[in-house]
Amino acid sequence: MINFIKNRLKERTSLDGALLIGGGIAMLIAPINLVAYAMIAYGAWTLLKSED
Repeated sequence: MINFIKNRLKERTSLDGALLIGGGIAMLIAPINLVAYAMIAYGAWTLLKSED
């Protein structure tokens, strides 16, 4: 089970999923404008980062 989790954490889709869940929770708690800026910044970062 630990190996499964470690392998999943290495995948980009796991990071994207975790950040989307976090973004959704933040939208429930914080002003939506701040979350929108963070999501735009993360989207730009994922476009520029290579997947190796």
